[in-house]
Amino acid sequence: MLRLRRLQLRAETSVGPYGADLTFGAGLTVIWADNTKGKSTCMQAMLYVLGMERMLSPRREIPLPHAMTNYVEDDDKERHTVLESAVALEVENGVGQVITIRRPVKSELDNRLVTVDFGPTLTNPNARATRRSFFVSDPGAASREDGFHHFLEHFIGWELPTVKRYDAPDGKLYLETVFPLFWVEQKVGWSSIPAAIPTYLRIREVHKRAVEFIMDLDAYRLELRRQQLAEQLAANANEWRGSLDEVERTVRRGGGRIEALPTKQTSLPGELAQAHVLIAENAEWVPLSLLMTRLRARASALSNISIPDVGSSADRLADELSQASQKADNLNAARLSAYSAKQLKNADISSLARRIKSLEEDLQKNLDVQKLQRFSGSAIEITPDRCPTCEQALIDTLLRQEALSAVMPVEDNIEYLRSELRMFKDILAREQEATIQLNRSIEASDREITELYARIRSLRTDLVSPNSSPSLVTIEERIRIESRLREYEQMEITFQNMVDRLKAISQEYSRLLAEQAALPREKLSHTDSIKLAHLTRIVREQARQFGFSTFDPGEVSISDESYRPQKEGFEIGFETSASDAIRLKWAYQLGLLELASSEKTNHPDLLVFDEPRQQSSARVSFQELLERASSAKARGQQVIFSTSEDLTVLKSIIAGLDCEALIFPGYLIKPLNSPSS
Repeated sequence: MLRLRRLQLRAETSVGPYGADLTFGAGLTVIWADNTKGKSTCMQAMLYVLGMERMLSPRREIPLPHAMTNYVEDDDKERHTVLESAVALEVENGVGQVITIRRPVKSELDNRLVTVDFGPTLTNPNARATRRSFFVSDPGAASREDGFHHFLEHFIGWELPTVKRYDAPDGKLYLETVFPLFWVEQKVGWSSIPAAIPTYLRIREVHKRAVEFIMDLDAYRLELRRQQLAEQLAANANEWRGSLDEVERTVRRGGGRIEALPTKQTSLPGELAQAHVLIAENAEWVPLSLLMTRLRARASALSNISIPDVGSSADRLADELSQASQKADNLNAARLSAYSAKQLKNADISSLARRIKSLEEDLQKNLDVQKLQRFSGSAIEITPDRCPTCEQALIDTLLRQEALSAVMPVEDNIEYLRSELRMFKDILAREQEATIQLNRSIEASDREITELYARIRSLRTDLVSPNSSPSLVTIEERIRIESRLREYEQMEITFQNMVDRLKAISQEYSRLLAEQAALPREKLSHTDSIKLAHLTRIVREQARQFGFSTFDPGEVSISDESYRPQKEGFEIGFETSASDAIRLKWAYQLGLLELASSEKTNHPDLLVFDEPRQQSSARVSFQELLERASSAKARGQQVIFSTSEDLTVLKSIIAGLDCEALIFPGYLIKPLNSPSS
């Protein structure tokens, strides 16, 4: 809540101090003065002291007229130079805290300086209050601790949302975009419905964001959460893919491959339980667990027998050498065949890639021709004996005459090219997958040949060693088996760690999917729909009460897309008369105020209208507006209107209303030593 209590304007002039003091009560307060007598100066001064001048213009200029910046004029039309001036405003929030805000206008001090007295120092000049300085109209004023708008936001009890911007990172919704929904100033405030919200701040859909905040709608929070969930799901997929690539590289270096592991994140934990590692062994893929069992059994058997000498195992060693050599020849032949197959695959892949590129270029050209036909509104007749550009006849040709009989239409050609593209892309994908499998087989063969040649060297060494020497082959086999066991054990640990990591990613994926499914499918929540329907009823009722007559007020509704008044799905714009547009704006902004008394919103329970009787609105309409606004006091809300309506008429209107009237027969800013001040 924000309650205005007292406004003070002070200007030190060449003939002494001038100033004005306005006290605002609860409910409706009507300020009256003739045109050019300082009424709008007071209204703009309140915006200025709150740092809201950028609500009026992107320029950082003081929005106050000459009475506070250059000269004052008295009732005798004499002008006196303003030497120094300042504005002070006493306000109260929803918890009863009262502060006094002061800001220099013409001064030695920088006008970006705002000082706050923590106490009612205008209504009680003797009050003892601490004072603190803030800055405004400068970068950081809305986000840093010493920024005045950061302080004012929390003083009101708001927490402005983070919004998307066009040319900068996400940032807070500025106060300047929210205030126009309950503070209508005279110059540009009456130009649009629901409010003249500044767009130069580069906030995306700023009108929607401001209304969503002031009505405390869930719509933007839901939309933002949907975007956040989409980003988190994308990050989850990247994390899954990264973990998978990492373990695949580790397993591939060990001559293995991963089987039955999902390439994309899954919410089904059972799919991860089926994943396992296969190792290439003797031209076949063996599960890692089975291979480790075999190796442990062989290592145990070797450790239980004594190491034989060379002499006793010479015949066996010779036979084993012969078998190993034959196996090496076979493996080399198979490897050469695999390399040849790989070269052919690579050539096929390159050819397919060139073909796909050519098809894509042809498809794009045909799509361009189709686009030209659509733009021109007539089909381009393409014949083989005429140039498609200049229509010149093409007589010389190397084609047979029967080849010139028909040309496929552009639409058919596009479909044909698309089907060709799909076919060749499928073939390319299969060839690439076959190449991956071929590379894995080659890597396994290279590893097996390396181990086989090491064993052949050991066998040959044994056969030329003395008969009494221990068999090097047996010793090396023990070492090789133990080394492979250690390598496979490390691979298994790495694989299991990765599976555990993927399980955690899978659980997070399940949680994100569940949260995404729990969000409403509609843009608006049920509570949002109730609020908009309630606002529609209030706007219709008030539009009818204020004399809206362009069409039946019962046809007005509030759009659930733009939150603006609409008729039959179309926003209400120039089809209304100027006076009816003002009546509709009264109904909308007063409707937001009344809605806050029955629904949970972020409305500050304050409404300020500077010259609400625009476009010569009828007296009866203005009277109905004041009567409706006077009911704010019973709801604990505050409404402030400034007007230059005929004083006799105004007094007759407010005579029976529960409101306060501030009547200024001359200039509002007067000499402070004059009897009337």
